[in-house]
Amino acid sequence: MLLVSIDMRGQASLPFAYDGGNPLTSVVGLTQSKLSTVDYASSPKMKFGSLGSYLIFNFSGTPGVLSFKIAWIPGVNPPTSFSGVFDLLESPDGFAYTSVHSYNSTTAVSLKKDTVLTESFANLLSGSRYLKWVYTTKPNGNIAIGGISLTAGSLLKVTPQNLSGFTYISGSGTSPEQSFIVGGSQFIHNISITPSASYEISAGTGNLFQSTSSIILSPLNGTVSDTPVYVRLKAGLVVNNYNENIQVTSVDASTQVVSCSGSVTPVPTLAVTDMTNLSLNATVGHSNSQEINVGAVNLSSDLGLSLSGTDANQFSLSQYTLPQTNGSIATTKVIVTYNPTVQGNHTAILLMSSTGAMDVTRTLNGVATVGTGLNSIQTMKITASNGNVIFSSDAGEVVKIYNSIGQKLVQQLTVDGVNKIPIATHGVVLVNVGGTTAKVIL
Repeated sequence: MLLVSIDMRGQASLPFAYDGGNPLTSVVGLTQSKLSTVDYASSPKMKFGSLGSYLIFNFSGTPGVLSFKIAWIPGVNPPTSFSGVFDLLESPDGFAYTSVHSYNSTTAVSLKKDTVLTESFANLLSGSRYLKWVYTTKPNGNIAIGGISLTAGSLLKVTPQNLSGFTYISGSGTSPEQSFIVGGSQFIHNISITPSASYEISAGTGNLFQSTSSIILSPLNGTVSDTPVYVRLKAGLVVNNYNENIQVTSVDASTQVVSCSGSVTPVPTLAVTDMTNLSLNATVGHSNSQEINVGAVNLSSDLGLSLSGTDANQFSLSQYTLPQTNGSIATTKVIVTYNPTVQGNHTAILLMSSTGAMDVTRTLNGVATVGTGLNSIQTMKITASNGNVIFSSDAGEVVKIYNSIGQKLVQQLTVDGVNKIPIATHGVVLVNVGGTTAKVIL
């Protein structure tokens, strides 16, 4: 194949028509070499009189139907029909050409002496932007070309061409669906929409979504009406990112793609270090608290905490939302407080939840008693002996013992009668029983 450097004179717009002689450098989109400067008197006027003479047509846009006039003007002692080779070629870039049609001793039997033919080609490649007529083999006579016409090809519309946010948690697919529109004009052939490996498409939405290997849109009078195509990420995919293209093709137009991006994310997990339900005791009008440790990974939203149940108002939390950072929550202490307003047994449910994660619950049990008189404890009624704090109480009171700098040393429930609690610390300690504090020295 003969390779030439292209003398760029700009691209012609479509539709295009030209029926003159040698264009030299005066016609936008046309470049010639070795064409005779003496034209024929009537169409077709351009004279290919030398071996290797050529005409190149460079245009913008998708090509439609090409037509032109061609005639063989033989010399002396001509054969019955054209016996040389005259090629019509096409190219996307002006360098790599492929054949559209070759006029030779086999295919050009109708190319006879001084007979003008009007040729038509409707199947040019949609990506072609160059056409080339070239006299490849010249045994006898000249070739005349004229009446060149190229219509604009099919106009394929795909919008939008980028879809993102297809996602689901591993094991819970498919993703929510999205859609794009396909349509066009000046079509002879069908439009085909083909999904990628990880995405599926459908002509229906919602409950009508029916995955299919391809969708075919057929033109009516050359037009394909705007048609929605629905797409989603397939179920059953492994944790990963999925960036793939859906192909929209037709032999009448350049291929277009819809770029889809999405992901399958790991299962969110909530971690509660304290695995047992909570039991708290308090005197009516006084509170008792306990800490739990909460963390999480792979979250897509913050962690919410809530209390429910008939007795939920007898309990409270130090915080009701734990914010996630990059899907994680570091182990965080949450304080559960029991502050009964009435005597009796109380129960509530602590719920911890985040989108896509399995809920975690804990049962909160509280026992509330009426004060036993220890609220009036004085220092002299609590004694210290041999490293023990000693006092008398009814069962079920909460006793808390602190050192002189406020560190909690002991928290437990009292027994009925004399309570003897060993303390390793020496010096002043504070003893809180039933909400009232006394001081002793060990």
